[in-house]
Amino acid sequence: MEILREILLTLHLLGMAIIVGGYFTVIRSPKVLPGMLHASYLQLITGLLLMGLAEMGDGEVNHMKIGIKLVVAIVITVLAFIGNKKQKTFAASAPADGGAATAVKNPSATLAHLVFVFAIINVIVAVFVH
Repeated sequence: MEILREILLTLHLLGMAIIVGGYFTVIRSPKVLPGMLHASYLQLITGLLLMGLAEMGDGEVNHMKIGIKLVVAIVITVLAFIGNKKQKTFAASAPADGGAATAVKNPSATLAHLVFVFAIINVIVAVFVH
């Protein structure tokens, strides 16, 4: 069981790294990348599996911490889903001529910022809430 927990924890941390790293790659013109959406799915699933393993174990489980992290993970996933959908719509409606010199704010920029902030909040909860 310990090996499974370590694998799930590694995947969970990789999901967070993909969200944060994806945000930093497009920080000059923020948008929700498909990888950020997939990483939010990965974080949600591995987090639930880690919670299940913790419940099956012998130690104490902080249900308040798990509940907060679950709510934040669901918020991240919903924001990433909506942002990815807006990004696809925006990309599909872009002019096919290679883009004129008009600067248009990306509609998923605010959602990208929110996904990043909530991912950082989830890390802070994981580290500092006991």
